[in-house]
Amino acid sequence: SYCKRMIGPRLQGCFGSDRGDGKEAFCSDGVLKNVSIMCSAAIGNTVASFSRVPYEVVKQSLQTGQYSSTSQAMSSMWKQGGMRSFFPLGGVSIQMVRDIPYAIFTLLSYEFIKENWVLKRSVDDPNNRWLRDMVAGATSGGIGSYLTNPMDVIKTRLQTSSAMYGGSITTCAAAVLEEGGPAAFMRGSVPRLMHKIPANGCFFLFYEFFRRVLRCEEIQTS
Repeated sequence: SYCKRMIGPRLQGCFGSDRGDGKEAFCSDGVLKNVSIMCSAAIGNTVASFSRVPYEVVKQSLQTGQYSSTSQAMSSMWKQGGMRSFFPLGGVSIQMVRDIPYAIFTLLSYEFIKENWVLKRSVDDPNNRWLRDMVAGATSGGIGSYLTNPMDVIKTRLQTSSAMYGGSITTCAAAVLEEGGPAAFMRGSVPRLMHKIPANGCFFLFYEFFRRVLRCEEIQTS
């Protein structure tokens, strides 16, 4: 939200209806709003992706049966390669390749659903706003998750078997395609959707709830 509040007005001042040079707007404010959402998602997830890599590497090592416990995984990985074990070759880059598009698709979908359905329906039926927030969040999370599942497949392989692909995203993608064709990139999509849909539904439900409780909209417009 902070990035969106900062980036949006600057874009409108440089390219939109608020240009200070008196020239015609380069593009519509609606387009610039979407660009600001995309930039905000990219900035936030660039930082977050780096911090997620160690957690993802340990989690996937446990899920693939390489270790029996979290403590065993962390101690064994540290003995084998030190800090480098938690940041495998290509691990950070593929984390960003997955997380940034996921955030962009999810936030763009959410803002569209919110503006065209949630807010309009809530004018006549404000009591069920919480339900619409949850549905909008769940739907947008499902869209973002499904569209980025191919990147998630590559990410999992690189973070668990980086040496096999030399840390290369393209090498890993080619290997996945050769093994199972295009359908191989959608492996694990159902469990991922089962996780992301309710998680995003709850996230956006409480996100909007606390925005109203803390009167964030009033603060932004004042």
